Amino acid sequence: MKHVIITGASKGLGLALTDEYLAENAVVHALSRSIMQVKGGHHYEIDLTKVDALKDTFTAIFEQIDASCTELILINNAGMVEPVGTVIENTPASLEKSVTLNLTAPMATSSLFLQKSQHLNVKKTVLNISSGAGRSPMEGWSAYCSGKAGLDMFTRTAAAEQSEENNPVLFLSLAPGIIDTGMQETIRSSSEDSFKHVDTFKSYKANGDLAKPETISGTIVHSLLKDDLENGALLSIRDYL
Repeated sequence: MKHVIITGASKGLGLALTDEYLAENAVVHALSRSIMQVKGGHHYEIDLTKVDALKDTFTAIFEQIDASCTELILINNAGMVEPVGTVIENTPASLEKSVTLNLTAPMATSSLFLQKSQHLNVKKTVLNISSGAGRSPMEGWSAYCSGKAGLDMFTRTAAAEQSEENNPVLFLSLAPGIIDTGMQETIRSSSEDSFKHVDTFKSYKANGDLAKPETISGTIVHSLLKDDLENGALLSIRDYL
């Protein structure tokens, strides 16, 4: 039995991944702030910016995983683009929340995943949902770009450590492209003073250039994660569409 842990599971790409894996008869452990029904799986209501609560959540998750488990996947999908604005506009509180959700939380979930799954001699994967913004700077997104760049480096470092293990966990970081989600709505609502590329992102929507979450989730589940990938790889969904 395949078990999949997904953060930010109640909407956007996270919800599409949840539905995709449920359709594959995997046991999904869905983490989100919003209450949701997960038929064939489990939901854990949690605010991922409260990282101290993660330990109890992962204890509860692994109480549901027994010897019938054949594969374990953690998908760190939860993230936020805010604060949108130039560096001079950012506040300490908004920066702390951004870095916690985009970087600290996936680092913490990865650590707990490794700790709790040590006894399971099965295929294990951690897929971090990063962004092209972590690989190329964009004015107005200093917090988001920095958090995602940090997530890429964390992925590579964790993979390097796993090279010493007998049953290494596969760590991957994926830039999923521009997807039609609530994050894009947030971006389009930005002022030009705070984010000078806002008109470009408005045109993506107007021209139908945004990918559907279901398209990206299907590609991740049925193509990307079936590929023979190097541990620590920084991937782009464009290579699979």
